[in-house]
Amino acid sequence: MSKDGRNARKAVLVSGLVAALLGPLLLATLGEHLTRQRALARLAALRPATGDCPRELPLARGSPAKGGPLLAGWQNIGGCGAGASTGNAAGIKWIGRSVTGGLFGVQCQMTYTRLAPDAERPEHHAFANTLITHPAGDRWILGVNVPLVLKYMRDPFETGVDLSNSGIGDIGVQLTRKLGPIGATLLTFSAGLPTGDYKGRYKMRILNQSQQRGFGKPTAAVTLDHSSDKLWGLTVVGATAAWRGGENEINNYRAPTGSLYGYLGYYLGPLVPALGLSVTGSTGHDRDQTVEQITGLYSAAANLSLEWSSDYLAVLLGASFPYQYDGIYENTEGQPRNPWGWGPWMVGLGVSVSPF
Repeated sequence: MSKDGRNARKAVLVSGLVAALLGPLLLATLGEHLTRQRALARLAALRPATGDCPRELPLARGSPAKGGPLLAGWQNIGGCGAGASTGNAAGIKWIGRSVTGGLFGVQCQMTYTRLAPDAERPEHHAFANTLITHPAGDRWILGVNVPLVLKYMRDPFETGVDLSNSGIGDIGVQLTRKLGPIGATLLTFSAGLPTGDYKGRYKMRILNQSQQRGFGKPTAAVTLDHSSDKLWGLTVVGATAAWRGGENEINNYRAPTGSLYGYLGYYLGPLVPALGLSVTGSTGHDRDQTVEQITGLYSAAANLSLEWSSDYLAVLLGASFPYQYDGIYENTEGQPRNPWGWGPWMVGLGVSVSPF
């Protein structure tokens, strides 16, 4: 079988696996939504004297208090690209109980990723994102995210010198709207502001795009999540589309992306272990000035997490393992390479509180 035939067969197998995993979850969510709508219609018919059905109904065991959103206001843990706070909403995701009831929601998300553009010169990326949210009425949530970025590069210019780049990344703002009679669907608009340095240099040599703290251009994303609370646990399905800035002043380029994802969480007292699958596509490769980067065109990521919560504190531990296709069959020396392989994995820790 030819190389193109083998790759086509792999693509079919990956597509079939994704459909087999996400299809039943999406169908179950749609069925539950239709059942809920029929039940609400019957309830409204039985209560003609009280007008319309109430906007907020009690949620099942394990849901946040005071009719708050089942999902935490922070859609995912980590960022996208060089310090950007707006990007792919799939990955290590809060889906269980969060902490509500205070004047503000404060969530600190810490992630670590090891990049290996060269096996002998890896890069270590760490993010600490702090998101502060505030409800604006019953249906709206305002949020601002401030990322701290640390990137440590092992001898990036082959001079025997290790480098680090740390500081503020691209600050993000977001606006979330609760949809549906119980607010189980969330529509979030988010934007990243170009506050992080994107022209970092070492001895007049500009750092690679992935080594910068920011991108130098505004970014934007829209995310739609739907959660279904059950006695045994919950499911979350959603989609996101992200504009990652396009081309900046120094000719770095980041391609738009889109994702579909599904998660299952199970209630074990204060614990919620969860499994997720996210599928992401990109319109093309990222570019570092004139050099095309080996970035995934399509990827499927397995996401694992464990959440613990009390009335005052919620904690999340998670990891994400992407498998991707980058469409590049030759290395820089013209030798053949496999375009299929594991992408950079990510581990994360999240802490959520709701003060005042």
